[in-house]
Amino acid sequence: MNVFYNPLHLSWLHFQSTIYRIFLAVVSLLLFLNPCYGQEIGAYKTRTSGDFNQTSTWEVWDGSNWNDANQLPGAKADIYVDRLHTLRLTAPEAVKNLFLFSGTGAGQKLNLNGFNMDVYGVLAGFTGTVPGLPRGAWNNQNWIGNSTNSTLTFKGESRVIVDKASWSAQTTQSRFGVIFDPGPDQELVLQAPFKALFFRVRSGSLYQKNDLSSSSSPCFTLSFNTETSIYGSGPFGTFTVEAGATFRSGCSAQVIHRTGSNPALLFDLQRDATLLLEGQYPKIEAANFTLEGSLIFRGNQGPMNFLSSSLSSSSKPNLVRHLVVDGKADLLLPTNLVLQGNLQELGQGSFQLAPTQLTLSGSEDQFIRTKTLLLGSLILHKPTGKVSLNCDLRIYRSLRMVEGILDFQGHDLLLNTSSLGTFSYQAGSWHRLRQLTYFGLPSLLTPTSGSFPFEDLANGGFRGLQVLGPTPLEGNLSIQFIEQKGANHDANFQDVDGTEIVYQLHSYFQVSGNPRLGQEELELRISADSLLLDQVGDLRVVSREMAAPGLPIPGVLDGYPWAKRRLKWVEFSDAEFTIGSYREASVLPIRKKN
Repeated sequence: MNVFYNPLHLSWLHFQSTIYRIFLAVVSLLLFLNPCYGQEIGAYKTRTSGDFNQTSTWEVWDGSNWNDANQLPGAKADIYVDRLHTLRLTAPEAVKNLFLFSGTGAGQKLNLNGFNMDVYGVLAGFTGTVPGLPRGAWNNQNWIGNSTNSTLTFKGESRVIVDKASWSAQTTQSRFGVIFDPGPDQELVLQAPFKALFFRVRSGSLYQKNDLSSSSSPCFTLSFNTETSIYGSGPFGTFTVEAGATFRSGCSAQVIHRTGSNPALLFDLQRDATLLLEGQYPKIEAANFTLEGSLIFRGNQGPMNFLSSSLSSSSKPNLVRHLVVDGKADLLLPTNLVLQGNLQELGQGSFQLAPTQLTLSGSEDQFIRTKTLLLGSLILHKPTGKVSLNCDLRIYRSLRMVEGILDFQGHDLLLNTSSLGTFSYQAGSWHRLRQLTYFGLPSLLTPTSGSFPFEDLANGGFRGLQVLGPTPLEGNLSIQFIEQKGANHDANFQDVDGTEIVYQLHSYFQVSGNPRLGQEELELRISADSLLLDQVGDLRVVSREMAAPGLPIPGVLDGYPWAKRRLKWVEFSDAEFTIGSYREASVLPIRKKN
C-alpha cells in the first residue's frame, strides 16, 4: 500500500481548530450582546386573558412542551404574561420571576385590581415567543395595576430585581405602587429606571446602582406616573424609607424625580431609617422632605456635595436628624443646616462647615463626633437635651445661644475668630468648657453680648459670668472656669473696703483681656445660683484668699442672685474671680442628699 505524505495536513487541522474557536467566540459574544430567556421546568405562561386563580388561564412547561395547568403558580414559579393577554388578580398572590410581554400592541398586561403580588425574583419585559428576548418596558398605557392599592412587593434574598436590558421608566401610566421588603441583611439592586405611583423601602436595603456604561444618563432614576388628568400636573409621588431599612444610591444625578420640570411630592426618611449616598452630586427632586433618619455620605471622590435639588418647585433640604460622613471624600455642607441629631465623621472624610450656619435644635441629646469642628456660625435652640462635643469648637463668625446645653467635655470654644461676627445670649448653659476665647469684642458688652453661661457641675448651679461695659478697640477676652467642689468656710481675709470675707467658693474664673491696657470701666457679675444665701447683699466678687481687683458693689437679684464688682480693663491681668460673702450663713453650696 502506498502512503502519501501531505505537507498541508497539520496546517489544515490547525486552520480547522482556529476557525472553530473563532466561531465559538462569535457565538458567545452574540449571546452576550443579545441575551435571551430560557424558561424553567414548571414555569407558567398565560394561554388567554383571565384571572390568576383560574387554572384555565395557565399553561405550564414540562421541559419539552406547554401543557394545560392543573394547579396554580406560586412563590417558586416563573410566570409569563404573553402578548395580547391581561392577567387579573382577585386576591394577593406570589411568584418567583414576573415576565411581561412588552412588544408592539402589548396592551394592559397585569391588572393587580387593588391587590398585592409578591415577587421573589426579577421583574422583566420580553418580546417574541415565550421565553423571548429581553426588552425594555416602554408601554405608555396602564399596563400594570389600576389603583393606589395595587402593589408589587419584592421579597426574598439579595439579588438584582430589574435590569437595564429588560426594564425602563417609559411606563408613564404605571398605576401601581412598589414595596421593597426583602428582610433584614438582604439587598435588592436596581439596574434600570423604574416608574410607579409610590415606592416604599420596608426592610433590608435597596441599592440604586450608577450606570457606568452611560455618560448621558448615568442614574437609574426612580420616578412617578405622568398622567396629569388623574394625578395633576404638579408634584406627585412619594418615596418612603421605613425604620430599620436603607436606601443606598450610587447616583450622581437625579436620584428621585417625577418628570420634566415636576418633582415628586414627598421624600420621607423615617426615624431609624438610613439614606446612604455615594454619588458626588446627589439630587432628589421633591416638593417636600422629611429626613428623620440617618443621612450618610460615603464617597471615594470628592469633595461631595450635600443632598440638593435643581427644580424651582423642589424643596432645598436643610433639616436633618443624623448626619454622617463615612468614606474618603469630604462633604460640602449648605449655607444653612438644621441638625436635630448627631454629627459624625466615621471615615477619612470630613465635614466642610466653614461657610455654614448650623442650628442645633433636637429635643434629645445630640453628639458631635468630628476630628475638628470649624463652623461659620452656630445657633443653639434646644428646649431639652444637650449637645456633647469631642473636640474644640471654632466659630468663624457668630454664636447665638437661644436655649439649651453645650457640653464641651473639657474642650475649648474659640468664638468669632474672624472678628466679623457677634455673640448673642438669651438662655442656656455651657458644661465643662475648658477655655473661652472671644475675638473681636463689640464696642459695648451688654447682658446679651457679655453673658458667658458656665455651669458649676462640681457644686450644682448656673455660674454665669457677665462682663458689662465698653471694650478696648479690637479687644479679645479669655475666660477659664476652674470647678472645685465646696467652699472655704474659713477664708478670713479683708476686701479693699476693710470688710471681713468669711466664706469663699472653691470654683473660680481666670479672666484676661487683650490688649491688657485700658481704662474703660466694667461691671463684673457672677451668678450665685443654688448657693445658700442669707441675703443677696451679702455677696461679693473676690479673688481666691484675697481681695479682687476693683471695688465691691452690693449683690442683686436679677433672675439669679448676682455678686458684682466694678473694675477696669487694665485690671484684667490674669485675674481670678469667685464668689465670697461676709456673713457666716452665706455661700455654702447646697448639699445634695445621697
